[in-house]
Amino acid sequence: MGSENLILRIEGIRSEDDRLEVKKILESINGVSWVCVDGTAGTAVVVFDPDHTPQDELINAVMEAGYTVKRFFNC
Repeated sequence: MGSENLILRIEGIRSEDDRLEVKKILESINGVSWVCVDGTAGTAVVVFDPDHTPQDELINAVMEAGYTVKRFFNC
Protein backbone atom coordinates (compact mmCIF):
# COMPACT_ATOMS: atom_id res chain seq x y z
CA MET A 1 0.00 0.00 0.00
CA GLY A 2 1.50 3.32 -1.09
CA SER A 3 0.64 6.56 0.56
CA GLU A 4 0.61 10.25 -0.20
CA ASN A 5 0.27 13.28 2.01
CA LEU A 6 -2.22 16.00 1.17
CA ILE A 7 -2.38 19.36 2.94
CA LEU A 8 -5.70 21.19 2.65
CA ARG A 9 -6.22 24.89 3.44
CA ILE A 10 -9.80 25.03 4.70
CA GLU A 11 -12.01 28.03 5.46
CA GLY A 12 -14.92 27.72 7.84
CA ILE A 13 -13.35 25.89 10.78
CA ARG A 14 -14.51 28.17 13.58
CA SER A 15 -14.74 25.86 16.57
CA GLU A 16 -13.54 22.61 18.07
CA ASP A 17 -16.75 20.99 16.82
CA ASP A 18 -15.90 22.08 13.25
CA ARG A 19 -12.37 20.72 13.62
CA LEU A 20 -13.67 17.37 14.85
CA GLU A 21 -16.28 17.23 12.09
CA VAL A 22 -13.66 17.73 9.35
CA LYS A 23 -11.42 15.12 10.99
CA LYS A 24 -14.28 12.61 11.22
CA ILE A 25 -15.31 13.20 7.59
CA LEU A 26 -11.81 12.62 6.29
CA GLU A 27 -11.15 9.60 8.52
CA SER A 28 -14.33 7.93 7.28
CA ILE A 29 -13.08 7.79 3.68
CA ASN A 30 -11.75 4.44 2.53
CA GLY A 31 -7.99 4.58 1.98
CA VAL A 32 -7.30 7.32 4.56
CA SER A 33 -4.82 6.17 7.19
CA TRP A 34 -4.18 9.37 9.19
CA VAL A 35 -5.69 12.85 9.59
CA CYS A 36 -4.63 15.89 11.60
CA VAL A 37 -6.78 19.02 11.53
CA ASP A 38 -5.47 22.30 12.95
CA GLY A 39 -8.46 24.55 13.51
CA THR A 40 -6.37 27.62 14.32
CA ALA A 41 -4.35 27.37 11.11
CA GLY A 42 -7.31 26.12 9.08
CA THR A 43 -5.38 23.17 7.70
CA ALA A 44 -5.80 19.44 7.43
CA VAL A 45 -3.02 16.96 6.71
CA VAL A 46 -4.26 13.70 5.26
CA VAL A 47 -2.25 10.54 4.64
CA PHE A 48 -4.08 8.38 2.12
CA ASP A 49 -3.61 5.59 -0.41
CA PRO A 50 -4.00 7.13 -3.88
CA ASP A 51 -4.67 3.68 -5.35
CA HIS A 52 -7.91 3.52 -3.33
CA THR A 53 -8.81 7.18 -2.88
CA PRO A 54 -8.44 10.00 -5.39
CA GLN A 55 -7.53 13.32 -3.78
CA ASP A 56 -10.64 14.88 -5.35
CA GLU A 57 -12.74 12.60 -3.15
CA LEU A 58 -11.09 14.06 -0.04
CA ILE A 59 -11.55 17.65 -1.21
CA ASN A 60 -15.15 17.09 -2.28
CA ALA A 61 -16.07 15.45 1.05
CA VAL A 62 -14.90 18.54 2.95
CA MET A 63 -16.68 20.88 0.54
CA GLU A 64 -19.92 18.88 0.70
CA ALA A 65 -19.88 19.40 4.48
CA GLY A 66 -20.02 23.17 3.90
CA TYR A 67 -16.35 24.12 4.20
CA THR A 68 -14.29 25.85 1.53
CA VAL A 69 -11.03 24.29 0.39
CA LYS A 70 -8.90 27.24 -0.69
CA ARG A 71 -5.69 25.45 -1.63
CA PHE A 72 -4.16 22.04 -1.46
CA PHE A 73 -0.64 20.67 -1.70
CA ASN A 74 0.71 17.19 -2.24
CA CYS A 75 3.77 16.32 -0.20
